[in-house]
Amino acid sequence: MKNKSEVILSEVINSFNDFFKKPLKNKLDFSIALSGGIDSIVLLHSLSQLKAKLNLKLSAIHVHHDLSSNADEWLTFCYKECKKLGVPIKSEKINIQHDISMGIEAAARKSRYRVLEAYRKDILVLGHHQNDQAETLLLQLFRGSGLNGLAAMPVFDKERFIWRPLLKINKEAIEGYAKENNLTFITDESNDNLKFDRNFLRKKVLPLIQSRYPDIVNTISRSSENIAEGLNLHKAIAKEDANLFFSKNKERLSLTMIKVLERERVINLIRWWLGVNKIMMPSKKTMNELYKQIKDVKRDALLNIDISKSMSIKAYHDELFLVEKTIKIDPYELIWRGEQEVELPCKTKLTFKKSLGAGFSLSKVGSKTLTIQNRNGGESFKPKNNQPTRTLKYLLQTSNIPPWKRHLMPLIFSENDLVAVPNFGIHYKFQANKDEIGWEVDWIRG
Repeated sequence: MKNKSEVILSEVINSFNDFFKKPLKNKLDFSIALSGGIDSIVLLHSLSQLKAKLNLKLSAIHVHHDLSSNADEWLTFCYKECKKLGVPIKSEKINIQHDISMGIEAAARKSRYRVLEAYRKDILVLGHHQNDQAETLLLQLFRGSGLNGLAAMPVFDKERFIWRPLLKINKEAIEGYAKENNLTFITDESNDNLKFDRNFLRKKVLPLIQSRYPDIVNTISRSSENIAEGLNLHKAIAKEDANLFFSKNKERLSLTMIKVLERERVINLIRWWLGVNKIMMPSKKTMNELYKQIKDVKRDALLNIDISKSMSIKAYHDELFLVEKTIKIDPYELIWRGEQEVELPCKTKLTFKKSLGAGFSLSKVGSKTLTIQNRNGGESFKPKNNQPTRTLKYLLQTSNIPPWKRHLMPLIFSENDLVAVPNFGIHYKFQANKDEIGWEVDWIRG
């Protein structure tokens, strides 16, 4: 029978071979998230033992949370352990106060991952194990989460390049490995604080369940993997539906899906859309209300459903749009001095590119100063010589530009003359001739 060290080393080798055995031009650099606790110390030690065998390049990252009076000692400890094993380490001290409104656990997690992403190399390696998997599923279950929350953490996250080689190993094996190899590690006193949900679950709930169902951790982990398979199926179906009903940039979703897809697939597609845009999933109540409204929406109706504090879904001309809420913008006026990029209020910018026979002509502007302003109302515009001058409001209303974009559109003036409306048109008097260099302007949101 294998001892705990053999079990873990064998699992790490198998996991590595599953994802990284293919011949690579350059050696990958694996960055270990090192807290100094038993899980990350066993991870550091086991990968160090396999460094030569697997041809690994290792480094470590320690996040100083500054939440414990012992945090400085933990930092020193991690540096000593890495020096002992010949693994380079970097660290950063964080302040979670600006995110404290979301709770200490969530704020610390957010800041921790920000630091890990900043210092990581090719692959970020985390010490999550089977018990973590089971605890996470139960916590998400208690919160009423959907498939995304209940699905298992993957051993290797292909999108974020995160590897969890200990994910199929239980806590008992990790403790056994540490004992067999005489490893020292830190113990975070906050792990005994039962006001934190995960600690309460780990210390009180799981032991009680295990007293009746000894193999429950393995069972829950297996259920989480089954849920992940179901989630992957949902994503695969959504991707197929997306090819039929989405614009190429995933900005617009055609409402014709209501006539073709069943309710469950419509909601599944919208959830996938939100996930692609990294937006937190709204409640089931919100999703049901959204479906009800888009099912009954008329072509010219301006549907507007808030799905978070910062985002809403709007309907316009038989399409759904994902729209970031904007604050009221005060009048502004910026002078354009030939820059290729100009930052504007409300997370927007203008880009300028020289082009032959396109855009506005500087020679036709003459020596007059060009300014960038927001809309004030009453502007007139004539993009075509064979058409009468119209108010900009009328021209935009008869275009396919959604109303929530119109009021934010920046305008380029030469004194009192409206020269260009980016992403819409150039006044005919200022358009570059075919053999003339002009400036093309693009308005970029977000």
